[in-house]
Amino acid sequence: MSVNSRFVDFLHKKYPAIPRMDVSDRLICSSPIPIKAKVFEKIKFEIAAYAKLREWTVKYKKHIYEKNKLIVPPNFAACTSFDFHVDANDDIHLIEVNTNAAFMALGLNLYEFFDRKNLVNFDEAALVEMFRQEQQLAGASNNCIYILDEKPKEQRMYFEFLLFAEIFKKHGLDCQIVDATNTDEVKNIPNGSLVYNRYTDFYLNESKSKFIKERFNNGEIFLSPQPWEYFQVADKERFLDWTAQIEVPRPSSLLSAFDLDVEPPEKIWPLRKDLFFKPKSSFGSKGVFKGASVTKKVFDSFFGNHFIAQKLALPAEMDIAVEIVKDGAPAREIQKMKYDLRCYTYREELQMIIARVYQGQTTNLRTEGGGFTIVTVE
Repeated sequence: MSVNSRFVDFLHKKYPAIPRMDVSDRLICSSPIPIKAKVFEKIKFEIAAYAKLREWTVKYKKHIYEKNKLIVPPNFAACTSFDFHVDANDDIHLIEVNTNAAFMALGLNLYEFFDRKNLVNFDEAALVEMFRQEQQLAGASNNCIYILDEKPKEQRMYFEFLLFAEIFKKHGLDCQIVDATNTDEVKNIPNGSLVYNRYTDFYLNESKSKFIKERFNNGEIFLSPQPWEYFQVADKERFLDWTAQIEVPRPSSLLSAFDLDVEPPEKIWPLRKDLFFKPKSSFGSKGVFKGASVTKKVFDSFFGNHFIAQKLALPAEMDIAVEIVKDGAPAREIQKMKYDLRCYTYREELQMIIARVYQGQTTNLRTEGGGFTIVTVE
Protein backbone atom coordinates (compact mmCIF):
# COMPACT_ATOMS: atom_id res chain seq x y z
CA MET A 1 0.00 0.00 0.00
CA SER A 2 1.40 3.43 -0.99
CA VAL A 3 2.10 6.21 1.48
CA ASN A 4 -0.82 8.16 0.00
CA SER A 5 -3.24 5.28 0.60
CA ARG A 6 -1.92 4.80 4.12
CA PHE A 7 -2.38 8.50 4.86
CA VAL A 8 -5.97 8.45 3.58
CA ASP A 9 -6.68 5.38 5.74
CA PHE A 10 -5.16 7.20 8.73
CA LEU A 11 -7.41 10.22 8.16
CA HIS A 12 -10.50 8.08 7.64
CA LYS A 13 -9.87 6.25 10.90
CA LYS A 14 -9.34 9.52 12.78
CA TYR A 15 -12.26 11.32 11.10
CA PRO A 16 -14.75 8.57 10.15
CA ALA A 17 -17.38 11.11 9.03
CA ILE A 18 -15.19 12.03 6.03
CA PRO A 19 -16.17 9.82 3.08
CA ARG A 20 -13.42 7.68 1.64
CA MET A 21 -12.14 9.57 -1.40
CA ASP A 22 -9.54 9.09 -4.07
CA VAL A 23 -6.64 11.54 -3.74
CA SER A 24 -3.63 12.02 -5.98
CA ASP A 25 -1.03 9.27 -5.61
CA ARG A 26 1.52 12.10 -5.75
CA LEU A 27 0.14 14.13 -2.86
CA ILE A 28 2.45 12.78 -0.13
CA CYS A 29 6.20 12.14 -0.19
CA SER A 30 7.24 9.36 2.18
CA SER A 31 10.58 10.97 3.15
CA PRO A 32 10.76 13.84 5.66
CA ILE A 33 13.01 16.79 4.75
CA PRO A 34 15.73 17.64 7.28
CA ILE A 35 16.82 21.27 7.69
CA LYS A 36 19.56 22.69 9.87
CA ALA A 37 18.72 24.49 13.10
CA LYS A 38 20.17 27.73 11.72
CA VAL A 39 17.82 27.54 8.72
CA PHE A 40 14.87 27.13 11.09
CA GLU A 41 15.99 30.21 13.04
CA LYS A 42 16.46 32.21 9.83
CA ILE A 43 12.92 31.38 8.77
CA LYS A 44 11.48 32.74 12.01
CA PHE A 45 13.66 35.85 11.82
CA GLU A 46 12.80 36.60 8.21
CA ILE A 47 9.06 36.14 8.68
CA ALA A 48 9.18 38.63 11.55
CA ALA A 49 11.11 41.05 9.31
CA TYR A 50 8.29 41.12 6.77
CA ALA A 51 6.02 42.61 9.45
CA LYS A 52 8.00 45.86 9.04
CA LEU A 53 7.39 45.79 5.30
CA ARG A 54 3.70 45.23 5.96
CA GLU A 55 3.69 48.41 8.08
CA TRP A 56 5.51 50.25 5.27
CA THR A 57 2.90 49.02 2.78
CA VAL A 58 0.04 50.26 4.94
CA LYS A 59 1.68 53.67 5.28
CA TYR A 60 2.60 54.24 1.64
CA LYS A 61 0.37 52.03 -0.53
CA LYS A 62 -3.05 51.94 1.08
CA HIS A 63 -4.35 54.52 -1.41
CA ILE A 64 -3.58 52.09 -4.26
CA TYR A 65 -5.58 49.33 -2.59
CA GLU A 66 -8.54 51.66 -2.18
CA LYS A 67 -8.76 51.98 -5.97
CA ASN A 68 -10.22 48.46 -5.92
CA LYS A 69 -13.28 49.90 -4.13
CA LEU A 70 -12.90 47.45 -1.28
CA ILE A 71 -13.14 48.06 2.45
CA VAL A 72 -10.22 47.72 4.86
CA PRO A 73 -11.40 45.03 7.31
CA PRO A 74 -10.11 44.63 10.90
CA ASN A 75 -9.10 40.98 10.67
CA PHE A 76 -6.09 39.28 9.04
CA ALA A 77 -5.70 36.02 7.11
CA ALA A 78 -5.99 32.43 8.24
CA CYS A 79 -3.65 29.95 6.56
CA THR A 80 -1.07 32.32 5.09
CA SER A 81 2.27 30.89 3.94
CA PHE A 82 5.71 32.24 3.18
CA ASP A 83 7.34 29.90 0.65
CA PHE A 84 11.14 29.70 0.69
CA HIS A 85 13.95 28.07 -1.25
CA VAL A 86 17.10 27.06 0.64
CA ASP A 87 20.43 27.37 -1.17
CA ALA A 88 23.72 25.49 -0.81
CA ASN A 89 24.91 28.04 1.79
CA ASP A 90 21.80 27.48 3.91
CA ASP A 91 20.48 30.93 3.03
CA ILE A 92 16.75 31.21 2.39
CA HIS A 93 14.97 33.08 -0.41
CA LEU A 94 11.33 34.13 -0.44
CA ILE A 95 9.62 32.80 -3.57
CA GLU A 96 6.03 33.72 -2.83
CA VAL A 97 3.61 34.75 -0.11
CA ASN A 98 0.27 32.97 -0.31
CA THR A 99 -2.72 34.18 1.69
CA ASN A 100 -4.82 31.11 0.97
CA ALA A 101 -2.24 28.37 1.17
CA ALA A 102 -3.50 24.81 0.93
CA PHE A 103 -2.52 21.81 3.06
CA MET A 104 -2.51 23.38 6.53
CA ALA A 105 -5.06 21.01 8.08
CA LEU A 106 -3.62 18.07 6.17
CA GLY A 107 -0.10 19.13 7.21
CA LEU A 108 -0.97 18.99 10.90
CA ASN A 109 -2.24 15.46 10.43
CA LEU A 110 0.78 14.52 8.35
CA TYR A 111 3.05 15.15 11.34
CA GLU A 112 0.88 12.83 13.41
CA PHE A 113 0.88 10.27 10.60
CA PHE A 114 4.70 10.29 10.62
CA ASP A 115 4.64 10.18 14.45
CA ARG A 116 6.62 13.43 14.67
CA LYS A 117 5.94 16.68 16.50
CA ASN A 118 5.36 19.88 14.58
CA LEU A 119 8.46 22.07 15.00
CA VAL A 120 6.47 24.95 16.53
CA ASN A 121 4.03 22.88 18.63
CA PHE A 122 1.12 24.18 16.58
CA ASP A 123 -1.78 21.76 16.92
CA GLU A 124 -5.43 21.28 16.01
CA ALA A 125 -6.66 23.41 18.92
CA ALA A 126 -4.35 26.24 17.85
CA LEU A 127 -5.67 25.96 14.30
CA VAL A 128 -9.23 26.43 15.52
CA GLU A 129 -8.16 29.25 17.82
CA MET A 130 -6.75 31.12 14.81
CA PHE A 131 -10.18 31.06 13.21
CA ARG A 132 -11.83 32.08 16.47
CA GLN A 133 -9.47 35.07 16.61
CA GLU A 134 -10.48 35.98 13.07
CA GLN A 135 -14.13 35.76 14.10
CA GLN A 136 -13.52 38.02 17.07
CA LEU A 137 -11.46 40.59 15.15
CA ALA A 138 -13.98 40.75 12.32
CA GLY A 139 -16.95 40.97 14.65
CA ALA A 140 -18.56 37.74 13.45
CA SER A 141 -21.71 36.75 15.31
CA ASN A 142 -22.38 33.40 13.65
CA ASN A 143 -20.86 30.21 15.09
CA CYS A 144 -20.63 28.64 11.62
CA ILE A 145 -17.56 29.00 9.41
CA TYR A 146 -18.22 28.89 5.68
CA ILE A 147 -15.49 27.55 3.38
CA LEU A 148 -15.63 29.34 0.02
CA ASP A 149 -14.10 28.30 -3.30
CA GLU A 150 -15.01 28.10 -6.95
CA LYS A 151 -16.79 24.79 -7.56
CA PRO A 152 -15.22 23.31 -4.42
CA LYS A 153 -16.08 19.70 -5.19
CA GLU A 154 -13.96 19.95 -8.34
CA GLN A 155 -10.91 21.32 -6.51
CA ARG A 156 -7.89 19.08 -6.02
CA MET A 157 -7.89 19.89 -2.30
CA TYR A 158 -11.61 19.35 -1.69
CA PHE A 159 -10.62 16.52 0.62
CA GLU A 160 -9.00 19.15 2.87
CA PHE A 161 -12.19 21.22 2.97
CA LEU A 162 -13.96 18.18 4.42
CA LEU A 163 -11.14 17.80 6.92
CA PHE A 164 -11.41 21.44 8.02
CA ALA A 165 -15.14 20.95 8.47
CA GLU A 166 -14.61 17.96 10.77
CA ILE A 167 -11.96 19.80 12.80
CA PHE A 168 -14.25 22.80 13.24
CA LYS A 169 -17.17 20.59 14.31
CA LYS A 170 -14.96 18.70 16.74
CA HIS A 171 -14.17 22.01 18.46
CA GLY A 172 -17.71 23.34 18.60
CA LEU A 173 -17.95 25.28 15.33
CA ASP A 174 -20.41 24.49 12.58
CA CYS A 175 -19.14 24.47 9.00
CA GLN A 176 -20.55 24.58 5.49
CA ILE A 177 -18.77 24.52 2.11
CA VAL A 178 -20.00 27.11 -0.41
CA ASP A 179 -19.51 27.46 -4.16
CA ALA A 180 -18.30 31.00 -4.87
CA THR A 181 -19.90 30.89 -8.32
CA ASN A 182 -23.33 29.85 -7.03
CA THR A 183 -25.22 33.09 -6.38
CA ASP A 184 -27.88 31.44 -4.24
CA GLU A 185 -25.31 29.77 -1.99
CA VAL A 186 -23.42 33.04 -1.53
CA LYS A 187 -26.63 34.98 -0.80
CA ASN A 188 -27.67 32.38 1.77
CA ILE A 189 -24.60 32.81 3.95
CA PRO A 190 -26.10 34.42 7.09
CA ASN A 191 -25.08 37.94 8.04
CA GLY A 192 -22.28 38.00 10.60
CA SER A 193 -20.53 34.90 9.24
CA LEU A 194 -16.80 34.35 8.90
CA VAL A 195 -15.89 32.88 5.52
CA TYR A 196 -12.66 30.89 5.17
CA ASN A 197 -11.82 32.18 1.70
CA ARG A 198 -10.01 29.79 -0.66
CA TYR A 199 -11.32 31.63 -3.72
CA THR A 200 -8.55 32.98 -5.98
CA ASP A 201 -10.25 36.09 -7.34
CA PHE A 202 -8.24 37.97 -4.75
CA TYR A 203 -9.70 41.44 -5.38
CA LEU A 204 -13.20 40.19 -6.21
CA ASN A 205 -13.06 41.94 -9.57
CA GLU A 206 -14.62 39.23 -11.72
CA SER A 207 -18.31 39.45 -12.58
CA LYS A 208 -18.99 36.12 -10.89
CA SER A 209 -17.66 37.63 -7.63
CA LYS A 210 -20.25 40.44 -7.64
CA PHE A 211 -22.32 39.22 -4.69
CA ILE A 212 -19.30 38.22 -2.61
CA LYS A 213 -17.85 41.71 -3.10
CA GLU A 214 -21.15 43.41 -2.25
CA ARG A 215 -21.66 41.39 0.92
CA PHE A 216 -18.02 41.86 1.97
CA ASN A 217 -18.12 45.63 1.42
CA ASN A 218 -21.45 45.92 3.21
CA GLY A 219 -20.05 44.16 6.28
CA GLU A 220 -22.53 41.32 5.95
CA ILE A 221 -19.86 38.60 5.71
CA PHE A 222 -16.22 38.58 6.77
CA LEU A 223 -13.51 36.99 4.63
CA SER A 224 -10.35 35.33 5.92
CA PRO A 225 -8.10 35.77 4.07
CA GLN A 226 -9.43 39.01 2.65
CA PRO A 227 -8.34 41.35 -0.18
CA TRP A 228 -6.55 43.88 2.04
CA GLU A 229 -4.33 41.15 3.49
CA TYR A 230 -3.57 39.87 -0.01
CA PHE A 231 -2.62 43.39 -1.11
CA GLN A 232 -0.26 43.89 1.85
CA VAL A 233 1.82 40.74 1.55
CA ALA A 234 0.88 38.48 -1.38
CA ASP A 235 0.33 40.71 -4.42
CA LYS A 236 3.36 40.37 -6.74
CA GLU A 237 3.54 44.18 -6.86
CA ARG A 238 4.85 44.09 -3.29
CA PHE A 239 8.07 42.44 -4.48
CA LEU A 240 8.58 45.51 -6.67
CA ASP A 241 7.66 47.96 -3.91
CA TRP A 242 9.78 46.26 -1.28
CA THR A 243 12.76 46.12 -3.62
CA ALA A 244 12.50 49.84 -4.45
CA GLN A 245 11.75 51.29 -0.99
CA ILE A 246 14.60 52.55 1.20
CA GLU A 247 12.84 53.29 4.50
CA VAL A 248 12.83 49.73 5.90
CA PRO A 249 15.81 47.34 5.96
CA ARG A 250 15.29 44.68 3.34
CA PRO A 251 15.00 41.13 4.65
CA SER A 252 17.93 39.07 3.38
CA SER A 253 15.48 36.57 1.85
CA LEU A 254 13.81 39.20 -0.36
CA LEU A 255 14.67 38.64 -4.02
CA SER A 256 15.08 41.66 -6.28
CA ALA A 257 12.41 42.14 -8.90
CA PHE A 258 11.87 44.17 -12.09
CA ASP A 259 8.58 45.61 -13.31
CA LEU A 260 8.22 44.59 -16.95
CA ASP A 261 5.55 47.22 -17.49
CA VAL A 262 8.32 49.77 -16.96
CA GLU A 263 11.71 48.21 -17.72
CA PRO A 264 12.95 48.13 -21.35
CA PRO A 265 13.40 44.66 -22.89
CA GLU A 266 16.99 45.42 -23.93
CA LYS A 267 17.95 45.89 -20.28
CA ILE A 268 16.39 42.61 -19.11
CA TRP A 269 17.34 40.29 -22.01
CA PRO A 270 21.04 39.97 -21.00
CA LEU A 271 19.95 39.22 -17.42
CA ARG A 272 17.26 36.67 -18.30
CA LYS A 273 19.18 33.50 -17.34
CA ASP A 274 19.28 34.69 -13.74
CA LEU A 275 15.61 35.62 -13.65
CA PHE A 276 12.23 33.99 -13.19
CA PHE A 277 9.23 35.53 -14.99
CA LYS A 278 5.72 35.50 -13.55
CA PRO A 279 2.44 37.38 -14.04
CA LYS A 280 1.67 39.96 -11.38
CA SER A 281 -1.74 38.40 -10.84
CA SER A 282 -0.62 34.76 -10.78
CA PHE A 283 -0.50 32.37 -7.85
CA GLY A 284 1.40 29.12 -7.44
CA SER A 285 3.16 28.11 -10.66
CA LYS A 286 0.58 29.50 -13.10
CA GLY A 287 2.14 31.22 -16.10
CA VAL A 288 5.71 31.26 -14.77
CA PHE A 289 8.83 30.94 -16.93
CA LYS A 290 12.46 30.23 -16.14
CA GLY A 291 14.58 32.79 -17.99
CA ALA A 292 17.27 30.34 -19.09
CA SER A 293 14.85 28.46 -21.32
CA VAL A 294 12.54 31.22 -22.54
CA THR A 295 12.45 32.05 -26.26
CA LYS A 296 12.83 35.62 -27.53
CA LYS A 297 9.23 35.63 -28.75
CA VAL A 298 7.86 34.58 -25.38
CA PHE A 299 10.27 36.94 -23.61
CA ASP A 300 8.98 39.90 -25.65
CA SER A 301 5.40 38.99 -24.75
CA PHE A 302 6.08 39.69 -21.05
CA PHE A 303 6.55 43.43 -21.55
CA GLY A 304 3.48 45.56 -21.11
CA ASN A 305 1.46 42.52 -20.04
CA HIS A 306 1.72 42.84 -16.25
CA PHE A 307 4.72 40.57 -15.62
CA ILE A 308 7.55 40.83 -13.13
CA ALA A 309 11.05 39.39 -13.44
CA GLN A 310 12.32 38.06 -10.13
CA LYS A 311 15.88 37.09 -9.35
CA LEU A 312 16.26 33.34 -9.73
CA ALA A 313 16.85 31.36 -6.55
CA LEU A 314 17.23 27.69 -7.32
CA PRO A 315 15.57 25.21 -4.96
CA ALA A 316 17.61 22.85 -2.83
CA GLU A 317 18.21 19.34 -4.13
CA MET A 318 18.86 16.19 -2.18
CA ASP A 319 18.79 12.44 -2.59
CA ILE A 320 15.47 11.22 -1.24
CA ALA A 321 14.13 7.71 -0.80
CA VAL A 322 10.78 7.90 -2.55
CA GLU A 323 7.96 5.43 -2.95
CA ILE A 324 7.21 4.65 -6.58
CA VAL A 325 5.25 2.04 -8.48
CA LYS A 326 7.55 -0.35 -10.33
CA ASP A 327 6.26 -3.27 -12.38
CA GLY A 328 2.85 -2.67 -10.86
CA ALA A 329 4.04 -2.92 -7.26
CA PRO A 330 5.15 -0.36 -4.62
CA ALA A 331 8.92 0.11 -4.43
CA ARG A 332 11.46 2.53 -2.97
CA GLU A 333 14.41 4.04 -4.75
CA ILE A 334 16.79 6.97 -4.31
CA GLN A 335 16.07 9.94 -6.56
CA LYS A 336 17.47 13.45 -6.84
CA MET A 337 14.55 15.71 -5.84
CA LYS A 338 13.99 19.42 -5.35
CA TYR A 339 12.05 20.91 -2.48
CA ASP A 340 10.77 24.18 -1.09
CA LEU A 341 9.55 25.07 2.37
CA ARG A 342 5.97 26.22 2.91
CA CYS A 343 5.96 28.13 6.19
CA TYR A 344 2.49 28.80 7.58
CA THR A 345 2.03 31.96 9.61
CA TYR A 346 -0.58 34.02 11.36
CA ARG A 347 0.25 37.69 11.89
CA GLU A 348 3.90 36.95 11.10
CA GLU A 349 4.14 34.21 13.74
CA LEU A 350 5.44 30.89 12.42
CA GLN A 351 3.03 28.00 12.97
CA MET A 352 4.24 25.05 10.90
CA ILE A 353 6.61 24.13 8.08
CA ILE A 354 5.77 21.66 5.34
CA ALA A 355 8.09 20.76 2.44
CA ARG A 356 6.95 20.27 -1.15
CA VAL A 357 9.10 17.71 -2.97
CA TYR A 358 9.20 17.63 -6.75
CA GLN A 359 11.14 17.41 -9.99
CA GLY A 360 10.97 19.78 -12.95
CA GLN A 361 10.39 23.52 -12.90
CA THR A 362 7.58 23.97 -10.38
CA THR A 363 5.84 22.36 -7.42
CA ASN A 364 2.92 20.92 -9.36
CA LEU A 365 2.29 17.69 -7.40
CA ARG A 366 2.89 15.64 -10.52
CA THR A 367 6.21 14.03 -9.60
CA GLU A 368 6.03 10.33 -8.87
CA GLY A 369 7.35 9.90 -5.34
CA GLY A 370 7.01 13.63 -4.67
CA GLY A 371 4.42 15.70 -2.84
CA PHE A 372 4.03 17.25 0.61
CA THR A 373 6.07 16.00 3.53
CA ILE A 374 7.06 17.01 7.03
CA VAL A 375 10.22 18.88 8.03
CA THR A 376 12.67 17.90 10.77
CA VAL A 377 15.50 19.91 12.33
CA GLU A 378 18.94 18.31 12.41
